[in-house]
Parts: sequence; structure tokens; C-alpha cells
Amino acid sequence: MMRIERGACSPGEAEQALAALDDGEGLYFGVDAGIAGLHPLQATLVTRPALRISVFEDGVGVRALTAFGRALFDSDVLRDWRSNLRRGGGASAIEQLRGFLHSFEASPDVLLLGALRFDAHRLTVIRARANDREELGVFYFPERMLRRDAHGQWRFVHLAIDGVDAGTDPAPAMNGHGAAAIHPGDDFPPGGYAQMVARALTILRERPLVSLTLSQSYRRRVSVPPSQAFARLRAANPAPASFFLNDGRGLRLFGASPDLQLVVSRGEVQALPVCGTVARRPGAQGEAESLRELFNEEVDAAALAVCSDALRNDLAPLCEPGSLRLLDRRRPMSLATVVHAVDRLAGRLRRGCDAWDAIAATAAPVMLTGTPRDEALRAIAELEASPRDWYGGMVVQVAADGDALVGTLLRAAAVRGDVAEVRTGGDLLADSSPEREEAESRLKTRSLWRAFGLEQAQAAHSTSPDSAPASVRLLAESDPFSAALIDTLAALGIRCADDARVCVLAGAAPPPAGLPVVAIGDSAYRLLATCGEVEPVPAEHGRVLHCRRDDTGERFTAARYATHRLLRAPAGWQIVASELNGDPVALFSPLAACLLYRPDSLLCDEVARQLLREAVTYFVARAAVNR
Repeated sequence: MMRIERGACSPGEAEQALAALDDGEGLYFGVDAGIAGLHPLQATLVTRPALRISVFEDGVGVRALTAFGRALFDSDVLRDWRSNLRRGGGASAIEQLRGFLHSFEASPDVLLLGALRFDAHRLTVIRARANDREELGVFYFPERMLRRDAHGQWRFVHLAIDGVDAGTDPAPAMNGHGAAAIHPGDDFPPGGYAQMVARALTILRERPLVSLTLSQSYRRRVSVPPSQAFARLRAANPAPASFFLNDGRGLRLFGASPDLQLVVSRGEVQALPVCGTVARRPGAQGEAESLRELFNEEVDAAALAVCSDALRNDLAPLCEPGSLRLLDRRRPMSLATVVHAVDRLAGRLRRGCDAWDAIAATAAPVMLTGTPRDEALRAIAELEASPRDWYGGMVVQVAADGDALVGTLLRAAAVRGDVAEVRTGGDLLADSSPEREEAESRLKTRSLWRAFGLEQAQAAHSTSPDSAPASVRLLAESDPFSAALIDTLAALGIRCADDARVCVLAGAAPPPAGLPVVAIGDSAYRLLATCGEVEPVPAEHGRVLHCRRDDTGERFTAARYATHRLLRAPAGWQIVASELNGDPVALFSPLAACLLYRPDSLLCDEVARQLLREAVTYFVARAAVNR
């Protein structure tokens, strides 16, 4: 008879066990963040898998990994299931997985935890002849696992059979040399994805498609161990569906997905589609601006509506008539680097339907394929440059009591050997912008490359003592915000000194002769009036400006405190940043820089402040050379 042992576990033990997935077969699935009331915070980590259940189009294959696993497989508990286990045409992997859990008494701690590839949507069709070689996914039945509850408390769960020795640990997993090799390189050169999107927009107009989701892969050499990269990713970017899989065959797959696809609890199924992605700007004001941009985007709003309606179409046959409803519409979800919009729909499962039916119905989800799904799959096969593999698949947890969690495999890195593959994409409608879609695709890779140390976090732009400019002369006579400006300069690593060879001008005093000047606010307008065209206007104080750097394309917010406006930029000055309406906000010349905003305002984000530092750094470096 199988028994269940439970006990306390420390967070440190859980982290050590998670790090051990670099070398040992197993799987972690955690709802590490999300929207309160929508995403049920919890986690499961299989530290000692007893059975490995490989999923194929024509059934499942089972391998015992421990002595307990062998004893369980041979036991009376699984006798009926074992006798009906077969591979071949007409067999259903979904039915066999369902039957496995039905062999046990209902318990939240008796479960299968696994991952399915994107192509697992083929499991929904039972064929007379099926592909019997390609593994579409893997599930683990744990002998030992660690579980975290909604309060962050960890405990261990250990399954045992009387008279069966736990034995030795499972053999170490392959390190990647036996896996199919991948090589550095991207699916498309810069601009290539936008060209594919442009072709897709033609297909959307010509075929019976409501929406279409396309993707591309990026591949880089990495030196950071996958478990270490995952630890960084979880710390910097906790997400609704975090996962780490070591499949024992050379693959380490990990990610932090915004998409908790399904929650099944006590006979109710919930779906939480996500659509729309905007970079999260620093600070409270920056986050507010990012959310404003997201919720003003009509294309994203329409795309999310299409996803929700398509999911309703997938789940309606499984739910009691009239029970499937939209409970939340476009709820904002802020993660570390991006903000998203989330819908929530829920319904009561019909008698005879369960979590496995919902998993099968939403495999290759419409958010990652398009609507209608079959037509979208044909377009994807025509347009995309490489197979999706795990992208758009599912991480799945189903317990013997019927409850389940399903996360979509997004924002993921598949590591084989020393190469990591990251695949991203986005949902298209007929009026989508190819250039915006390409920028969004690249944005979605940022958190993963940071985890590998390949892209510095924005905080890395903050000044270190070694790189900080030495000092500036601050002229802020009669400036009402001089204390705030001094604090901003200090935060940027810039010291104020009367003998400095670069001047920051903020007050009413004229600029000193012979020194390079960085002027801000009204002081900048007065300086520009000497060589350009400026006119007085009624005071505009505390007005938020929505801007973009002309060189990098980065968007930022700034604060206008001014009684003038620029009519004509002086000849020979470089416009470095502008409002979204085209009006300049930052102009540089060989001897001066003018910031037509207040970088010391709390309404400014980090990009706006860094423009001040860049200007000062440039002139300090020139002054040092000319000494």
C-alpha cells in the first residue's frame, strides 16, 4: 500500500533542490506572481521522479526511475491501467494519462507534473496510424517533491511503499552533449521578422483568418548554468507561470511566462488569456505611463477580445450551458520589465468532463496560433523559419483530486550544450504594424538575455564612482527646484563644485563665458533664443511630456516647467530627443546642450535623467582633453 509522508521544508532547501536540476531529471512549476485574486500563488518541485511517462501521438511510454517507481508500476494499484496500456493506432495518450491518475485515491499530493511541446495539439486527434517516434512531451510521477503554498511556506511530500527501499538517487541527467545540437544564430536578420509580418497581413486579408500569431527564434552561446540563469530570472522577473525542466536527455528548459493558461479547481475551469505588451518604465510615474500606453492601444484590446472569444469557443463544449462567462476584462498586470492586460473567463465543467479535456481543447492555444486554429496552423507552417518545438506548449500539473494548473511555455530558454534558444512572437490583426511587432518580439527576449548576463539591466546604466563625471558648476540662482536638482545630480554621480569646467544652468543667471553649458527648463529656452527662434507662452508647469530618443527609439516621460516654446531649432544643433508630436525636447551642439524639460522632476523617468548625465559626461570629457 502506498503511503504519503509530509513535513516542513525550508526555503534554502528548496533553492538547493532547484539548483540540482542542472544535473538531475525533474521539473519545477510555480505561480510566482500575478494579479491578486486571479493567479493562485503556489509551486511544485519534483526532486525525485519515480516514473517518467513519455507522451507520443499513439500513446504513452513508461520508465521507472527508482526502486519505488518500479514497485509502483508492478503493484496492484496500477494493475488495470497497466493491462490496458498500449501503443499504436487508435490509442489516446490523453486517455492513458487520465486513467493513470484515476488509479489512485483523490489527493492533491498525488499528481503528474509535466510539459508538452507545441505540437501536442496533435494529441486531440486519434489516428489509425500515428507518429510513434516523436516525443510530444513528458510527465513525472514524483516519489519526492517540494510544495509551496500561497503564504510562501514550503513542505516536502514523500510517497513510499512498505518494504521498498528508497535506494540510490537516480542517475545524473545528460549534460546536453547527447541532445540535438543547436547553433548560434537568429531566424531572421533585423527587419526580417517585420517582412514576415507584412506577408502575414496579406494572408489575413485574403484568407478566413480573424487573427494570427507568429514567432521567431534567437540563439546565443551562454556560459551561465541554466539553474543560475533561472534563479536570476525568478528574482528579477517573477511570473504567473515559472518553470524549469531537465528532461534527462540533454535539455534544460526554463522560463517565466505571463500566461497561466488554465486553472481547474473543484469542477470549475478558468482561463486567463494575456495580450498586449509594453515595456515597463522605471518608477511609479513610468509604470503609469506604460499602462496608459497599453490601454490606449486599440489593436491590443481587440486582439485580447479575439483570444477570449476563441477560448470561450474551445471551452464551451466542456462547460454547463450558460456557465462560461467573462469575469474580468483587461486587468492590468505589471511584471518586472513589461506590463500586460489580462482577461479572465470561467465556467462549470459538465459531468463527464475534466482537466484533461480542457488541456486537450486548449493545446496550441489561440493566443499562440490564431483564429480559427486550423487555418492559423497552416499559415504558421508557411511563414515561420523554424519549428516551434517547446514554444507555445504547456507546463501541466494535474492532481488525483481533479484540480489542475496549466501554464503556457513562453518567455523561455531551451538550453542544449552551451547554446540557448529563445523564441518570441505576437498576435496579429489585419491592422497590426510590422515594425511594432518586431520591436515587441525583441523586447520579450530582454529578461532572458539579462538572466544569462548577455544584456545589462537598466539599473546598470546608473553611475558607478569610476565612471562618474568629476564635477559641474551649478548656476541655479532663483531656481525654485535647486535642491531637487542638486539631489538629482548627486544620484547620477555628479558633484557640484565652483571650480568645475562644465556648467549646469537652471536659474535666471546668464551662462558663463568660455565654459560648455548644459541648460534645463526655461534656462534652455533663453539660451536657444540667442541663436534660434523662441516665443513666450502662458506658464506650463508640471505638464507630462511623452517623448522618444531619436537615436535609440526609447520612449520616456519628462516634465515641462516653462514659459517659452521653441519655434525654430538653431542651425547646426542636433536634435537628440523629441515629443511624440515631433517637438524637440533635447538638443546638443559642440558647446552646449539644452534640455527643454526638468530632469529633476519626479515625473521624469530614468531615460530622461540619463540624458542629463550623458550631456554632462560629454562636456566633462571634452574639457579634460582640452586642458
